[in-house]
Amino acid sequence: MSDAQPPPIPPQAKPPPPPYEPPRNENVEAYNFIADKIGGLPNVRKKDNLYQAIAIGAFVAVGSLIGLWKGGWPGGFIAGAVVGMVAGLLLSGAVLAVIGLVRKS
Repeated sequence: MSDAQPPPIPPQAKPPPPPYEPPRNENVEAYNFIADKIGGLPNVRKKDNLYQAIAIGAFVAVGSLIGLWKGGWPGGFIAGAVVGMVAGLLLSGAVLAVIGLVRKS
């Protein structure tokens, strides 16, 4: 018989760390309050920015289709996309401004 030893048992794996929760920072809350109520500062809320990006994308798509239908390719398509982008930016920004004013801190 041989004197072969079995391989050593590997150490137990550590349990996964708990899910990360960012600490509540009072400075971020104060910044968001000033950005919502006073204005003049960019909005850094990810959810608001996601909604605005989706709205602008939808306006660009609809505007480019209307421009393609009315003005043809490529001039009408590009003009419609630009008009849709500007309209989406203005309308979604206005909606987010109103939401920011009525949002409870």
